[in-house]
Amino acid sequence: MRVLYLVDHEDGMRMRTLTRTLGASPPSVSRLVDRLEALGFLERRPSPDSRREVMLCVTSSGRQHLTSIRHRRDELLFQALAGMAGPQRVALSEGLAGLQQAVTHHPMLRHVARDVPPAPPRM
Repeated sequence: MRVLYLVDHEDGMRMRTLTRTLGASPPSVSRLVDRLEALGFLERRPSPDSRREVMLCVTSSGRQHLTSIRHRRDELLFQALAGMAGPQRVALSEGLAGLQQAVTHHPMLRHVARDVPPAPPRM
């Protein structure tokens, strides 16, 4: 799922960039991409500016799959929030606002947030 999220977020990604982002070996990433391609979620395309590089793109089936997962995740989150007492929701909201403020005002965290693609939620 992380690969689909990363490639979708970038609207296409070079295989080399994906390998570096995952911190994995090229053969491992290639096998993973093979499996996602076999499922119809990813496709390899020639890079527009280098014949030696491969671009990865999420297919329409892959996007539908991601949309479905996001929808299910949102439903579960809304159910969990609905099950919380009002004061707990207020405390959560205040805590998240504080975290956002801390991240946006801390120079190093701002720098890291710009350099690292967001990690998709683990399911």
